[in-house]
Amino acid sequence: MFNLLNRLIRRHLPFLAAASLLLCGFEFMLCALVATFNIPAILSEVMKSLPPAAQNFISEQVLAGMTTRGLLAFGWNHPVTLALGAAVAVVPATRAIAGEIESGGMELLLSQPLPRWQYLNAQVAFALFAIAALSAAGMIGTLAGQRAFALGLVELRPLVQVVFNFFLLQSAWFGLTLLFSVFGRESGHVVGTAFFLALVSYIVQVLGKIWPVIAGLLPFSLYNYYSSQDILVQNHFSKSSVAILASVFLAGVGLAMWRFQRRDIP
Repeated sequence: MFNLLNRLIRRHLPFLAAASLLLCGFEFMLCALVATFNIPAILSEVMKSLPPAAQNFISEQVLAGMTTRGLLAFGWNHPVTLALGAAVAVVPATRAIAGEIESGGMELLLSQPLPRWQYLNAQVAFALFAIAALSAAGMIGTLAGQRAFALGLVELRPLVQVVFNFFLLQSAWFGLTLLFSVFGRESGHVVGTAFFLALVSYIVQVLGKIWPVIAGLLPFSLYNYYSSQDILVQNHFSKSSVAILASVFLAGVGLAMWRFQRRDIP
C-alpha cells in the first residue's frame, strides 16, 4: 500500500503543487486588492448601471453586502477557487479506476499481492491528503495576505471553518467522481461527467437564489451546502451542511468500493 501511495504522490505531485500555489497566490492577491483599492466604493459605482435585481443579488448573495470582509469571503467562493478544488478532487478519482483501465495498468496493478479494497483505500487516502493540502494552501494565502497588508479582518476560527467546509465540498466531489470512475472505462467520459455535473450544480446554486422557478432544486446542489459568506460574514457554521457533504463523500466511496470488488477488469 505504501508503494502505491508513493506512486500516487509521484504522479500527482506536480499538478497538486501547481494548484496549491495558484490558490495560495490567488487568496493572497485578493487581500492585496482589498488593502490597496476601495473595492466596495468602486463596485458600488459600477452596480448603479445594473438592474435592481442584479444589484441585490451581487451585493447580498455574491459579495455579502460589498463589505471588505464580504470580499474576502467571496475569495473562497470565487469560480477560480471552486474550479481548482474540483480539479484536485476529480482528476485523482478519475485516474484511480477508469484511467488505469484505459491505460491498461489496472491488470498489472491488481496482479500484485494487493487486495482491491486496499488499492481503493490508498486512492482515497491520497485524495483526502491532496484536498487537505490544497485547502491549507488557500488558508495560508489568506492568513499571509492579512498579515502582510495589516487587514486583521478574519479571525482564525471562522477561517478554519471555511477551509473545513471547502475540504468537505471537494471530498464530496471526489466521492461522486470515484463512483463514476468505477463504472467507467475511459477517463475522458468520467472527467466530462464530473465537471458537467459540477457546472450544473454551480449554476443551480447561483440561479436558484434569484429565480424562484428553480429554487426547489437548491437542495440537490452540493454548492448549496458550502457558503464562505455565511461563515465569515454572518458567523453561521451549518452542521447540517457538514453532515450532508460528509454523507455524500462516504456514500460515493462506499458504493465505489462495493462495485469495484465485483466488476470485471478490464
